[in-house]
Amino acid sequence: MNFLTRTLMGVSVAVPMMVSGAYAAVTWETDLETGLKAAKAENRPVLVEFTGSDWCPPCKMLKKVNLNTPEFEKFVADNKMVLVELDFPRTPDAIPQELMRLREDIMRKYTVSGFPTVLVMNANGETFARIVSFRKEVSEYINLLKAGVDAKAQLEKDLHAAAGLTGEQKASALNEALKKLPKSEQGFHKDLIKEIAKMDTTDKFGYGKKLKEVEQMAVQMKQFEDLGTKYRGKITKEDLVNSRAEIFKILENKEILPIMRLKYNKVISDSYSMEGDYQKAADYLKKAIDSAPDTRDAKKLQSWYDNFINNVLPHQQQKK
Repeated sequence: MNFLTRTLMGVSVAVPMMVSGAYAAVTWETDLETGLKAAKAENRPVLVEFTGSDWCPPCKMLKKVNLNTPEFEKFVADNKMVLVELDFPRTPDAIPQELMRLREDIMRKYTVSGFPTVLVMNANGETFARIVSFRKEVSEYINLLKAGVDAKAQLEKDLHAAAGLTGEQKASALNEALKKLPKSEQGFHKDLIKEIAKMDTTDKFGYGKKLKEVEQMAVQMKQFEDLGTKYRGKITKEDLVNSRAEIFKILENKEILPIMRLKYNKVISDSYSMEGDYQKAADYLKKAIDSAPDTRDAKKLQSWYDNFINNVLPHQQQKK
């Protein structure tokens, strides 16, 4: 083997190594606001990962199989993505409690209910894709991310096209643009929804009603949380009776939204359970389910109710 042949072989080995490492300089922010500000200047897409790095097996697999790969690094570089990791470790004192509470608030804002979850959003925090768990094939995961980036680009194109329109014609165009987004993410485009509602004077698309419900939900959720804070840690008979009395008074308001009625009836059910009155606990659990039967929360409560009916109540009757 002559010198030239050996040199060419060396180059042929070195080039793939250089290419595979060319995208390795990805960096992760750990603060969402910092990430959004970084994306603002150039209108860059933002990837936000919600993870439990020290306890969540799927989170570790996501890193290993999908994120710590040359394919992911290339996609990030090609699309100039800003990366944000919001970690929720369980190791004591791994992060300050104040920071944990801040991240929990972000979870609630984006209705993240499991780990790992990745969101693709723009610099305004408006979401375009939601990916739960990992994928065995990195190409499949990249395609899901690409769908989010493409949805962002499509919405921007549609908004630009609608800019010259007015009135109900513009409202219709914006509504069509919003409907192209995944249904789970449409509600996070609040400014767009408000713009449609403002021009849709007859509320043809129903956003006026939805905006009113959002405002009601914010007020009613605050009331619910305040009640929880007031009685937190109080479990005496008097406390339970007083908390129920307050809830019964609240539920007299016909404007209380169905999902909030579910939450309040669940609290009543829990209080009767604490007193050992399992029949009433079951009754109010049923009321909770019937308050908002088509919701995910109601479906979760159904298994609780079935357990009461099939196991708890018969056991109590046998004891008597």
